[in-house]
Amino acid sequence: MKVHFIGDVGGNKLDYKLIVNIVQNEGHELITNHSITRTIDDIEVEAPEDAELYAKKMIQWIKRADVVIVETTISLLGAGYEISVALQLSKPVIVLYRPNGKNKPYVLKGVSSDKLQIIGYNDKNIKEVLAVSLNYAVELVDTRFTFLISPEIESYLDWVAKERHIPRSVFIRGLIENYKKEDSGYLKSNK
Repeated sequence: MKVHFIGDVGGNKLDYKLIVNIVQNEGHELITNHSITRTIDDIEVEAPEDAELYAKKMIQWIKRADVVIVETTISLLGAGYEISVALQLSKPVIVLYRPNGKNKPYVLKGVSSDKLQIIGYNDKNIKEVLAVSLNYAVELVDTRFTFLISPEIESYLDWVAKERHIPRSVFIRGLIENYKKEDSGYLKSNK
């Protein structure tokens, strides 16, 4: 499973390395380690076009990921955005935090989503907590389904994504869900 990991660049790099090592030891592929390698100094010297490029890369990392892990012990403004994007793309999200920290993810506890796990951890239980969370996330990963479409349909889906701000896959999934609700043959067979 491909994992996108997020943590504040000014955060505890030792915790981040521990989390990343557990992810990899559990047999998962890490898409990026930017939270470990980037520094505040790197961000402060970025030109606006560099920041824009980074934001585009971040979206691509989330799209490529099967699951997103966010360490939120240190407040991370961009994390809320990345969590939102991941959930909109129907990606499982694991939010980790140290309960003794000041920045507990209270707002996220009000979000109702089967794809969102909010987990407190410490040095003694991080390996077990993360392993269990990853196993649960594996069960939530949607099955990928690939099919061919005409250029005209592709153009329409691109328009929907741009104008309505609905990802193409979410739009198609919604159409199927709506059709499924009205399909009397399917409804009768699943009583």
